[in-house]
Amino acid sequence: MNTLHSCLLVNHLWCEVSVRIFWKNIWNYRDSNFYTLIVCLPVESKEILSKNGIIISTSTSKPPMFNYASFCKVLSIDQVHYKLKQILRNQQSISLQNLKNNTYILEQELFKHFFSQGSLKILDLYRNFNFYPEAEECLKNLSELRCKSADLSSEILYQLSQTCHNILSLDLFVDQSTVDRVISKGLTDLISAQKNLKHLNIKCFYMEGGFEDVMSSLTNPNKITKLCLHSMFHCFSLSFIIEFTNLQELELKFNYNECFKDFEKLQYAFFPKLQILNI
Repeated sequence: MNTLHSCLLVNHLWCEVSVRIFWKNIWNYRDSNFYTLIVCLPVESKEILSKNGIIISTSTSKPPMFNYASFCKVLSIDQVHYKLKQILRNQQSISLQNLKNNTYILEQELFKHFFSQGSLKILDLYRNFNFYPEAEECLKNLSELRCKSADLSSEILYQLSQTCHNILSLDLFVDQSTVDRVISKGLTDLISAQKNLKHLNIKCFYMEGGFEDVMSSLTNPNKITKLCLHSMFHCFSLSFIIEFTNLQELELKFNYNECFKDFEKLQYAFFPKLQILNI
């Protein structure tokens, strides 16, 4: 990262290339990146912050050299929440309730800015967010989604199913609360909407059913090349894996041997492209 910073100072071309790399992944953002993004917010957003008494001191008032938000391709909703909360806490003495409210207001304005400017490739979704109209265009080319569906509303999952149809890699954390609330609605809609899903990673804990619903919602199981299943307590039949005829990598991680139910049925299955088997 220090080398990348040095590249910014070489010339304009090196600066432009380096800026795009530096701003690509939000997990690499420092506090200074978020201060810059706040400076870049449109007037309407700054007025909303001002009306709610949210004053962020920044080191510069100069207009930005680049449209930094447009360079972001990897966005984590949770990371944005954490970093903004940290910035607000360090800026001023504030009550816990006001900190919660101000963090929500600030992050919503920042999300609107991201969605209106960029086109995301990877989204980490471990908390709800408001699905603004701008998000539809921003997320339509999403290729990788990592989410904990128990923490997401049915509405968010449904909106994603209507917008994202070309996800290549899907990483799901599914638990009992997911089964109770959204397993038959948004989550299955989202999975069934994918046309070219290649990698599927499911971690399921404390489930007493519903896993089969997730797997049956796959419209093209023969397109999956990497399948990873992790389960702590729930035992379920593995016979469905036979349908994944083009698997190149299969990973099964269960806490108990009893969880390998019907595993013997796979001994006669034919996976001509399988290269990695991790049990």
